[in-house]
Amino acid sequence: MIDNEADDAYRNQVKLNYQFSSWAGQTKVGNSNVRLLDFRIESEDLQGWKLEEKEELPPGTRQQRVFRYIHSPARESSNQRYVSTIFECSSVFDAHETLIDVVMTYMARKLPRCETRGLEIGDICFGSHGEVNLSVIFARFNILVEIQSAIPGLAPVNAFAGNVDSLILSRYSRNKEFHEG
Repeated sequence: MIDNEADDAYRNQVKLNYQFSSWAGQTKVGNSNVRLLDFRIESEDLQGWKLEEKEELPPGTRQQRVFRYIHSPARESSNQRYVSTIFECSSVFDAHETLIDVVMTYMARKLPRCETRGLEIGDICFGSHGEVNLSVIFARFNILVEIQSAIPGLAPVNAFAGNVDSLILSRYSRNKEFHEG
């Protein structure tokens, strides 16, 4: 039998650890009604990066679609690889709830905010512990992005995460102009 009260208590504790009520449903650009539809990363979308694999995953109740990508630098000399999971959620608030769903699966009780480590991406962003960010999770509008380094050693994800965030912002700007123009 599933103990829903214990699950709810744990979820509420995670929300407290992450100060959820201070950022839930808020965006830095636009408003909380912004919703990007059919968001995907195509091979030509990220300059300097090669798309190695793309897999559609089953969405949860808060998501419209979920994709997992593996990217590597376009130049052959680098051994960096990043695994990105992109959740297109039903709303900004659902993206934030999905962030809580994902961090509930992590071993760390709380991750540091990206801004405290010099990384300014997303409406809300958390990075990994340690000297460099080997993973980040951030929400921008209704899109939740989890990026992890897929190689041993120190391969920071900051630049790649910034590129993905810029792609989301450019899609927002393009859609905004289309709907306003």
